[in-house]
Amino acid sequence: MRENRRNNLLILAALLMIAAAFAAYATLVMRWFAAPTRVADPATLAATARAASEEALDEARRDFRSRLLDCRAHLKLSEALWKTGRPVDSFYVFYAARQLFSEEEFARAHAEVVLGAGGPAAAIRARLKGLVDPTLSVPIHAQTAREYPGSPEGRDSLDQLSRMAMGDESRAGGDAARLALTALEELYQEDPRNPEALAALAGAAFGRGDVARAHALASEAVNKHPDHAGASRVFGMIALKNRDLGAAMRWLTAAWDRNPDDLYSASKLAQIYDKRRADPESALPYYLALYRQNPDYEDDGPVERRIRETLDSRRENLLRDAPVAGLGGRFKLDDASLRAEACLRAASYADPRWIDVLGSLLDDDAEIVRRNADYALFKIAQKEPDAVHARREAWLGSPQPLVRIRALNLFADLDGRNALPAVITALRDPSSAVRAYAEVMVLEHYFSTEPETAKLRARYFAEEKDPEALAFVRRFSKNAR
Repeated sequence: MRENRRNNLLILAALLMIAAAFAAYATLVMRWFAAPTRVADPATLAATARAASEEALDEARRDFRSRLLDCRAHLKLSEALWKTGRPVDSFYVFYAARQLFSEEEFARAHAEVVLGAGGPAAAIRARLKGLVDPTLSVPIHAQTAREYPGSPEGRDSLDQLSRMAMGDESRAGGDAARLALTALEELYQEDPRNPEALAALAGAAFGRGDVARAHALASEAVNKHPDHAGASRVFGMIALKNRDLGAAMRWLTAAWDRNPDDLYSASKLAQIYDKRRADPESALPYYLALYRQNPDYEDDGPVERRIRETLDSRRENLLRDAPVAGLGGRFKLDDASLRAEACLRAASYADPRWIDVLGSLLDDDAEIVRRNADYALFKIAQKEPDAVHARREAWLGSPQPLVRIRALNLFADLDGRNALPAVITALRDPSSAVRAYAEVMVLEHYFSTEPETAKLRARYFAEEKDPEALAFVRRFSKNAR
């Protein structure tokens, strides 16, 4: 009896110990689940994003220099520069690519690299081909916008639906207008935070003259989501209609800041700054964004020309009085137009202290900087020839193809016929881009009347096997086969 009681006590004690251990474990587990999720510091997230974009830029730069005759490599570099917050450099790389490649080749690369067109969204839209009845296009546009809202096809489908929904439902074609409006309402209900969906729906109401409906949609959206970019755009549209320029600028700026794909707001802000306020520099970021998406964009003339005029004026004004001793920091600015102007200032001073810096800029991302650095070195060499010629072999034999290309041009300028052996060597360079530029930019330009030129050109065409190099030469050579 006493033995049984002892055993029972031992069992009870063991059970109590197990229960205590389980309770402690459960408490720990519950505390772990109840612990607030640690949110990454915004500064840390921003630093991580910056590091990722800089890494992508480094990769794009390497790819660009290894594939100088591939339009896609140029546009990938332009995009990487854009995403690291260097829009002016991005513009100059983009602009140079437009000059170098055929319209067809550039258009293909632009659609692929910049717009991200093609793929499954394009496959859906392929069903539009041959359709005559607009009512049949509505579900195709709706599917594209629903499944691929971030694609250029998805955004264009929303725009198409908005335009159709502006029609009068009581007139011919009214069925398409009614179906398009229903599709827009469904798309907005499914994704009420999507700024493009709201703007398309409110824009349809606006186009039918129902400004009150557009205002009501935007007000409802902003009451639920105060930072709604689409609502800001709609309020900006209404302010423009009411000729309230101050309110329009506030709303459109808010829309743009929250949605950098909002090209409507960008176009209106560019017009306000440039044409209403005579402030083209403030319009520049919006012009650059419009040009990136549509290089043929026009507003009383090509926007490409307006951007170049603005950048030229700005860089001349900013560096007009820069002293020779103050140029050092300007060569490193994250703005290709200012680096290019610093090179021109160095050319005007012809000071040999900047020779090595200018030599490094022969490998710059932007052609305008490389060209101006070449010119500055030429001007310095006229004053201090030995100082520049001391770098001749290093530059002509540089591991960087862009340096070899520009150095070849520089010393053809400086040395005349004595540079021909360097050209002959360059025509068999390991880089197909160096070979092609040597033929077009140097051999034909500087040595067209030399007896050896015809023979050298014939040898080049006989030996060149790179199709991109041959296409490049045929595009620019006066004597291409």
